[in-house]
Amino acid sequence: MARRLFDEGRAAEDAGRWREAADKFRKATAIKDTPGMRFHLARCEEEQGAFVEALVEYDRARELIDSGIRAADVEKLLADARERVRAKVALLTVRLPSGIENVSVELDGKALSGSVLGVPMPINPGVHRVSAVAVGRTPFAQELALSTGEVRQLPVELPVATTVPLAPSAPPATSSTAARPADAALSDDGAVPTRTIALVGEASLFAAGLGTGIVFSIAKGNATDRYRKANLLVLMSVPGGRDPDGRACSKPLPGCAELDQAQKDHDRAAVFAAGGFIAAGVSAAAFGLTYWLWPRGSAPPQVQASVAPGRGGLSVSGRF
Repeated sequence: MARRLFDEGRAAEDAGRWREAADKFRKATAIKDTPGMRFHLARCEEEQGAFVEALVEYDRARELIDSGIRAADVEKLLADARERVRAKVALLTVRLPSGIENVSVELDGKALSGSVLGVPMPINPGVHRVSAVAVGRTPFAQELALSTGEVRQLPVELPVATTVPLAPSAPPATSSTAARPADAALSDDGAVPTRTIALVGEASLFAAGLGTGIVFSIAKGNATDRYRKANLLVLMSVPGGRDPDGRACSKPLPGCAELDQAQKDHDRAAVFAAGGFIAAGVSAAAFGLTYWLWPRGSAPPQVQASVAPGRGGLSVSGRF
């Protein structure tokens, strides 16, 4: 099985299908690990731009040869291939500020071990994202682009987190300036209080609901009158002037079309009228509750954010 996978990998490698070839060689090494398979896997990784992974595979081939497995053809090419790839790998040193403990650092969304912090870390060229969090500190995040063989140092900044007020506190009243009422239409900074906005919205909904109910109640009454007139017209066309079974309009008669339309208009108007009055009632109740239960004056709310390894928190304080 290992031989078959190796042959299939060589065929894909010769055709330039590097991803397919790497997959074949990786499956073959899981069955029988040899310097030759590691060497070819490293070349496929190198051709895909995964230089760090290629360097690992070249080093693994070296370890197998040093353990006593003979592979003269691989050993002859190994040193030059490894040096070629090593020159392409970028080196990134992530430096943490002193005096901060329990810092969690991630590279491209993956956690970094503390052992690689502060020392040159091999990394593939390209765009990468480094982030760090610590308790009581403002999170750090930065994207950086590394070129082939570049050596870069990245200092991580974690300033102390501070409480951020949502709105500035109103200045105290002085003897020369009279304080405004707490429930004024506008606060000192010109912003409309949330309580006032809620009351205006509930009053507007009440007016709209009441108006809708009245309009469609009138429409329902008009539809009722039209229904009665159309019904009389239909009964005049029926022998005896009676239709106890309601089957007179089973065949076209004068007034049947108007009778059907009047019934539909009546039902639709009844639904809208009921909905309008219900909305008006609910909004009126909400207006009363808001007016009596919502405090008229309160300190501006404040928000406090905190971040810890693996979790974050957000607290809001104030009177609502």
